[in-house]
Amino acid sequence: MNNVNKVSTVAEALSERAKIAVAGWSEATCKSGDIQIPKGLVESLTYHLLKGETHYPDRPGMSELREHVGRELGNYVDIPRDPNEVLITASEGEAIFVTMLGLDLLPGGQMLGEKGQHKELFDWMGIEVSQRVDTSVSVAYLELDEQRSRVEWFKNSNVDNKILTVGGNLYGKNVEAVGLPSDTIIVGSLSSLLGIHGFDLGFVSAEATLLKGVTAWKQASSICAPSPSQRAALWKLGEKP
Repeated sequence: MNNVNKVSTVAEALSERAKIAVAGWSEATCKSGDIQIPKGLVESLTYHLLKGETHYPDRPGMSELREHVGRELGNYVDIPRDPNEVLITASEGEAIFVTMLGLDLLPGGQMLGEKGQHKELFDWMGIEVSQRVDTSVSVAYLELDEQRSRVEWFKNSNVDNKILTVGGNLYGKNVEAVGLPSDTIIVGSLSSLLGIHGFDLGFVSAEATLLKGVTAWKQASSICAPSPSQRAALWKLGEKP
């Protein structure tokens, strides 16, 4: 069997396994342990699996999801972001990790700001985050959840790159326009859309050239965010089959 036929045979076998699994899910109650999975979500995932979506999605993330995120980011910067300026990741932590790599901050990098809720991650990466003024530091960091009072400081920081972490607030009910500079790097989580562990997602948004370097590290880290998680986010955002 040549390589082309081998790949085709494996793909068909995976599709058949998916159909068998989906048939079992459809008949079962939509539960996993103590977690209630909405029936509509199961139906949506079933539809896409049976349509043959058993492969990796676009590596930067599904275009529809990147469009949604880009539009919502207009609440933080002057204008909405283009989908090519958005990268979907497996979690907010991964989004921060690959952003640090893309900015060449590992190991031993420095940023202006406070470590906040990601202190352990920065300590593990060997990145120093402090409020000490140092003209050699080229990155400012702000967590919007914990440090909203420091937004003006963040805007006026005289650095090459600014990183804003918005946590799970991208689709929050009380999102206020922040009016950040258009070149701000924005990192966040999409996990709060469903609030179901196992469908976690994060994102990074930055100018396209800078994001290209971040994306290369993302692909080395985990290739791409899982299709079911991205479909779940789109389902929650109203994208129905």
